[in-house]
Amino acid sequence: MPSGRKDVRALGAIDIVEAAYRLDGTETEWLDGVLGRARPDLDTGCGVYAFTGNESVPNLAASPAFVQHELDHGFAERLAELNRDAPRAVYDLLRTRLVTCGGLEQTLGPSSPIVRSFRSVMKATGIRDGFSLFAQDAEGGSITLSAPSRKFVNLAPRVRGIWRRIGLHVASALRLRRKLAAQATVRDALLDPSGKVHDTSKSVAHDRSARAVLVRAVAAMEQARSSTVRSSPERALALWQGLVAGEWSLVEQWESGGRRYLAAYRNRPEIRDPRALTPTECSTLKYLALGATNRDIEFALGLPAGTVSSSVTKILKKLQVKRRVDLAVLADPSRMERLDVGGADREVGVLAVNARPRGEAAGALSSVELEVATYVTRGWSNQRIALERQVSPRTIANQLRTVYEKLGITSRSQLARAMTQ
Repeated sequence: MPSGRKDVRALGAIDIVEAAYRLDGTETEWLDGVLGRARPDLDTGCGVYAFTGNESVPNLAASPAFVQHELDHGFAERLAELNRDAPRAVYDLLRTRLVTCGGLEQTLGPSSPIVRSFRSVMKATGIRDGFSLFAQDAEGGSITLSAPSRKFVNLAPRVRGIWRRIGLHVASALRLRRKLAAQATVRDALLDPSGKVHDTSKSVAHDRSARAVLVRAVAAMEQARSSTVRSSPERALALWQGLVAGEWSLVEQWESGGRRYLAAYRNRPEIRDPRALTPTECSTLKYLALGATNRDIEFALGLPAGTVSSSVTKILKKLQVKRRVDLAVLADPSRMERLDVGGADREVGVLAVNARPRGEAAGALSSVELEVATYVTRGWSNQRIALERQVSPRTIANQLRTVYEKLGITSRSQLARAMTQ
C-alpha cells in the first residue's frame, strides 16, 4: 500500500468484483485473492484480514476460511481473544442485516458493548477502530473483510455505498462457489466477450428473451471492465449486475487455446419453506427479511425497479401481512405462524407474522423510546406516532434517531427485527 495513507478508499471496486467471481481454487485461495484486491483500498497501516461463515455466523473460530495480509502483530495476537469474548453479540447484531460496512464506531456507535470490548482488548496495541464489511448471501453464508486502524474510521456515504455494493457481489459469488462445490448448479450458457452465444442449456436455448438478457449483460460487464469506466466505481458497479434477471451469475472462463468466455450459472437464492411464492418473489423475500431496500434488491438480483416493487406488493398479500416492516421478522421462525389455506384444487401454505416487541433490544431503551419503537414495529408513521403521543413529528424523529443509535441500526425494518429477537 502507498506509504503514509491512512484513509479507507473504494477505488478498486471492479478489481475486487473480478476476483470474487473467479471459481478456481479452494475457498481459502479464493478469499485470499479477494482480500489481496481489497487491501490497497482498506489497509491503513495495520494490515487486513478476512473470513467466511456458515449460517450467517461471523465467528472467526468457526470460520471455514481465514486469511490475513501483513496484520499488525499485536492485533493478530489478540484477535482470537476478541472473537472469543464477543462472538454472540456480533452475531445477534449482524445476522439481521444483509450488508453492514464502515468504521466500527461509525457502524455500532460509541456506547456499543462490542466497541467497548474491542477497545479494551486492543488497548495495548494502540488500535482504536477499524473498517469492517459483513455481507450475507441470503442462504446462510457470509463473508467479513476487516482492516484495523489506529485512528477513527469514518467513511463518507459515497464510499460506504460503494463498499455495500461490493459486499453484495462478493456474497453472491460465495453462494455460487458453494453451489458448484455441492453440485447444486450447472452452466446454462457460454458467451464470448462480443456477446455471441456458443453453448446453452436446453432451457436457455429455447428461451429467446433469456439469451437476449444474457447478451446485454455481457456487453455491460465488458463495458464495466474497460479502463475508462472501471476508474469510476459507481458507474462500473451499476453496469456489472450481481445477478442477471435474478437468475444467473456471469463468470470469466478460459477454454483451450487461451480463448476467454463468459459463463452463466444459475445462482438464484433458494428458500426452503413452501409459501405460494414465485421464484422471483422467494428471492426477494430472502433479502427483505434481512432489511434490504428495494434498491439493494434491484442491484443484488439484477431486477428492474418495477419488478421488485411488484414482487414486494405480492409478497405482502400472499404472506398476509399489511406492513413491510413485518417482513423484517420473517427470518426468525419463532415469530412465524403457519397457516394452510384451502384453494379450489389444492392447499397452499402461507405465513402470518406475530411481531410483539421483546428481547434485549427492548431493555436497552427508555420507556418513551420503547413506546416509539413499538409503534414503529406496528408500521406507524412518525406523523401518526406524534398524534398518538401528542408531540411534534420532529420530536418523534429525534427519539427514533436515539433508538437507532442505541441499537446500532439504521432503518425501520432493522428496528422491527431488533425488537422481535
